[in-house]
This record gives sequence, structure tokens and C-alpha cells, in this order.
Amino acid sequence: MIWNIIDTETDDIGARYHTGKLLSRLIAANGLNPEQIQELLDPDTDLTVSEADCVKAACERILKAARQGEKVFVGGDYDADGICATAIMKRTLDLLKITNGYYIPDRFKEGYGLSKQTVSLAARKGYQLIITVDNGVKAHEAIAEAKRLGMDVIVTDHHKIEETVEADIVVHPDYMEDRYQYLCGAGVALELSMRLCGMRQELIALACVASIGDVMPLWKETRKIVREGMEIMKRRIPRSIASMFRGGSTVNWSSIAFQIVPKLNSVGRMNDLSNVNTLVPFLLSNSPEAISSYTRQLEHVNDVRRELSETQTALADTMVNDDDFIVIYHEKFHEGICGLIAGRLANTYHKPALVLARHEREIKGSGRSVEGFDMFSFFSGFEELSSFGGHEQAVGVGLKMDDLEMFKAHVAQKMKETAIPVNDHVNTAIAVKSDEISMDEIMDLQRADPLPKEINAYFAITDAQVLTVKETDKVIKYTIANANGPLEAVLYKRKGISVGEDPHTVIGTLSINRWRSNVNMQIEIEDIY
Repeated sequence: MIWNIIDTETDDIGARYHTGKLLSRLIAANGLNPEQIQELLDPDTDLTVSEADCVKAACERILKAARQGEKVFVGGDYDADGICATAIMKRTLDLLKITNGYYIPDRFKEGYGLSKQTVSLAARKGYQLIITVDNGVKAHEAIAEAKRLGMDVIVTDHHKIEETVEADIVVHPDYMEDRYQYLCGAGVALELSMRLCGMRQELIALACVASIGDVMPLWKETRKIVREGMEIMKRRIPRSIASMFRGGSTVNWSSIAFQIVPKLNSVGRMNDLSNVNTLVPFLLSNSPEAISSYTRQLEHVNDVRRELSETQTALADTMVNDDDFIVIYHEKFHEGICGLIAGRLANTYHKPALVLARHEREIKGSGRSVEGFDMFSFFSGFEELSSFGGHEQAVGVGLKMDDLEMFKAHVAQKMKETAIPVNDHVNTAIAVKSDEISMDEIMDLQRADPLPKEINAYFAITDAQVLTVKETDKVIKYTIANANGPLEAVLYKRKGISVGEDPHTVIGTLSINRWRSNVNMQIEIEDIY
């Protein structure tokens, strides 16, 4: 990796905002304005309810369904956000005693969003109102079919609106007050739920998980949802989410992002082992027996997903060449993890990557981009693609097997024609001396947790003195000299970071590691030299 290690002036920041050295350095290094600083440090987690016209109209229509005894159908999505949003909406309808049903489509057989076929089936079953969650702004054919069949449609979504959505009501951050602009799909559903049924802890927690899963900007109302949700989860609410944390884990952004979200996503990805629709009753369950049984199944599905991801990423890595756009196909790849593989390749090689797998008689796959490269625009207009969707940083594609080589040639040629620079990625780290790190300083730094994704939180210990080294199969642990107590530096071998004989600079993220009765300062290594 290439690092730009910066020094910062912090005296003024520390005095004005009563922050310690580490937090002051982070604020200075990121050039935050006074409004951002205040929001970052504000401990208030009291949630608000949107007064937007679209929210009020949607709630009025749902209450009408309750009064008239209508059946309401919820159309969900197969990622963590869509699953949590479906659960939030179902619980809300249950609380209102509205007869309801839901369906989350199969990721590979049916694809994303509400379909005409699902609408037709809902109509035959007597549903009179459809509510989409975390999808719908692109479901034009499905909405038209619903209208033809005499059904009303409420779209609740947060994805980009590219053309007029002909639903009866559209609830979207674009149509809400500014403070709600970063809501995920579950966050939008939560706004309706809170207006209809009040604030319910288990639903706030689900919206928190969804916001982290969808990597939403942690500002404004979304920041409050995440912070309040984490406090709720520390009380083991809801039981379903609590069951998925590893024993002894602290509830924070990292544990939710790396322990909870992958398990929820794995069910949608591994459709040959599981049915994503079973996650909704699990999330809403209060039965210890049912939760325990389902959690074991969830662990198994995620373990299979993780093993496949590791082995197939290693295979993909051997296939990478010098092309500026990585395009890889292998018949052994599992369609459900192509996006994960592409993401790892893009992060490792700092190039856009597309990973393709066999899908019956076709090829399907997922792409992940790098900063500054609009992958969606790049693929727009490719005639070889039989299916295509996504956004700037991630796409899904489909094509015929016979068109693969022509498609790869087209990608290579367009990269030359557009002359898109793919430069060496430069990371930024904040310079700090080892003895400036203390338990109190790290605790002060954590006042700003969880940090929005655009804030750089890498610290570079520029005078590191390694005292001891311990190695296991998966990690290398260094003890760094520190006047304020033991400082443990942890290097995960999966990151592939090479270490010299006498390292003096350690770069990573600082935290307090609590394990059983042991509490110590820790830095998770991103680079060491």
C-alpha cells in the first residue's frame, strides 16, 4: 500500500470541543466543519418522525386498509436491508391487526424487485394493497400490472429515482425532510412504523442493522438510528439478532457489520441451501427454541458461504492479469458470491472487477468498482448484455455464453478508448506517537463512534518499538512499547501484508479489546513496515 502520513495541528480543536489528542487529530485530519463536528460528538439519540406529505399519505392509506379489512401484501428484497425492511413492515401491519403477507424474490431465479408475476399471484390471493420495501422505484411493469388489476401500490424505497414512479404513493428520502436523506430501505419503513405504532425497540434495532448493512452515510437521522439501535442491541433486543453475535462480542458497528450482516446476506446468496423468506419470522420471533434452531442453520449457511468465498477468491486471484479492468469467468464460481469476489479483487488491485459464473445456459455475475470509476455508466449500451442493473460502484450483468469473448474484448477496447485512469491508490493515515495512545484517549476517540464511512480513522504510530511477537495460524500479534500500558497490534494474515525484519511504523485502527476479564489497547494493522 501507498500511504500519505499527515501531521495535524489540534490545540484549537481540543480547546473548543473538549476533545483529547486522538479525536482532535482525527477531526483536523478530515477537515470537518463545525456542523459535522457537533453532529459527530452529539450524544442525542432521540429519534424523530417525518412530517413529510408522502409519509402521512402512506400511513393514512394503511389505516384505511385496517378500517376496511383489506389484505395487504409486502414486496421485499433479498439483502440485509430488504429483509429487515420486510420484517419491520410485517410487524407494523400485525400490530394494526391487518391481514398481510409478504414475499422476497429468489435472487437468481426471479431477480431484484417486485415482478408482474408476483403482483398477479397477490391479486389472485385477494390482496388489495401492495407495499414495496427497499425496492419499487424501478418496478414500472409490476406497478402497471397492479393498477390494471385494481390494486393500490405504496412504494417505499431509497434507491435513485430515474423516471416517474406511477404508484399511488411513493415514500422516498427525496420527498422527505433533509434530515432523512440518508435513510436506507428499512429506515424508510421505520418512519411509517413509528408514525403508525410508535417507537418499538426491536424495529429500531432492525433498522440499525440494515443501515450498517447498506453502508449508509452515518449522518443526520440515520446516525441516530444506528446509535440508538446499538444501545438497544446491548440489551439483547431483539432476541434473534442477539443470538447471532459471537460469544463475548461487544455490540458495535464492526460486530454488526462482520457478524450479523453477512449471515443475513448469506441466505439470499446461497439459495441452494436456504430460503430468504424464512428470515422474516426468525427476526420477529420471541421463541428461544425457534431462535436457537434457526441460528444454528444460519451459522451453517454462512460457514459454507465463507468457505466458498475464500477458496473461490483464491482461484480468482490466480486468474488476474494486467488488464485495467478485471473480467474473470470460471464455471466453478458460485453466482451468489461473485460480488464478494469482485469486491475483494477491486480492493486488492485497485481496479474495477467483474466476476462471472455459469447460470444454466447463460453467464451471470457481479462487478465492483473503485473510487472515481462509474461502472454503471461504463456498461450502459453494451449490446452483449442480456440483463444489466446497478449503480456507480456495483453492477449485475447477464450474457450468453457465446458472447463472452466478444464481451471481454469490448471491455478491454472501451477501457482504451475512454482512457480512464486507474491510479495507484493512496491511503491517508494520521501520525501519532506511541505514548500519545492511552486507554482514556481511545475511550475519548470512541465518542465519535460509529464513524461515517468517508472519515479516515487510520492512525500511524511512527515510532513503534516491537517488544514481542506471537504468531498463530490466522494472526500475528505484536506488543508495542507504550508508557500507558500494553498496546497490542494485531495483523490478520488474510490481508496478505508483508512485514520486514525490524518494523518501526504501524498503521491501523485503534480500539479497546475486551475479552473475558482482559481489557487492553489494540490497533488492528492495515500496514506495518
